[in-house]
Amino acid sequence: METEVLAHCTVCGSTAIAVVDRECNIARCCACGYVFDNPRPTLDELIRFYSRPFQYSSWLTELEARNRIWKRRVKKLWRTRKKGSLLDVGTGIGQFLSVARPSYNEVYGTEVSSKAVKLAKELFDLDLFQGTIEDLMLGRTFDNITLFHVLEHVPNPRKTLETCSTLLTHEGVLVIAVPNEVASARNFAHRILAAAGINKRPLAGKFGLPRISLGSASEEVHLSHFTPRVLRKLLYNLGFSIIEEDLDPVYLVTGISRLKPELYYYACLAVLRLFKLNIYDTMLVVARKEL
Repeated sequence: METEVLAHCTVCGSTAIAVVDRECNIARCCACGYVFDNPRPTLDELIRFYSRPFQYSSWLTELEARNRIWKRRVKKLWRTRKKGSLLDVGTGIGQFLSVARPSYNEVYGTEVSSKAVKLAKELFDLDLFQGTIEDLMLGRTFDNITLFHVLEHVPNPRKTLETCSTLLTHEGVLVIAVPNEVASARNFAHRILAAAGINKRPLAGKFGLPRISLGSASEEVHLSHFTPRVLRKLLYNLGFSIIEEDLDPVYLVTGISRLKPELYYYACLAVLRLFKLNIYDTMLVVARKEL
């Protein structure tokens, strides 16, 4: 695996970086608190990983369950969306865009995986732009940009959001959903167990996060591990105002099996509403471009 080592924080630019879990290559910026993998796979390695022939096999067997997730997201964003066009970054096989089409005048998507681009055309008749958002050269802007569980995968999250800002119209809406891997209740429990020598997650280290693997058993790679505070501050610094902070439930189970994850989700939602504290596994932020 080709790797690279970061000498500075890709969120705030600071060179004050501390190692918090050497065994799993987890580092944290001493200036802004951003947690990230270092060293990490190169972009070329990641593109090869996400273009594997079998990469989206499980998605194809979960289309119905994933459709419910996308419909829930479209409904949630209806109130805060800006009427007009939509660009979905890292859109995968394009299922979200297929669901969102009736809610926007035009829909576009970017995706680095050649396999996903092919599936988007075959399944949903979508012509995606193959590449990163930084490579996008359409000579136009968009009224809405969404990044659903994408920002944790990109090599330079600040640069990605700067590009989103450039591509947004004035008062355009940016939607970001990412895992809440560092500040969640589950991570706290894992770290307590690890400190006590009881490791119930064999692949996770003492910080509660796993070491990156590009093996056949791995489905995705997280380069960044955001907290609500770090993401909020990054957006403010880039000239965005926060419209809404929420949770992003992504469980795929159906039937009676949904009861447990739904109860957990609503319990965490109550904590967020009452105490403005996100202890759930994910976070969703809706922001508006002000500058």
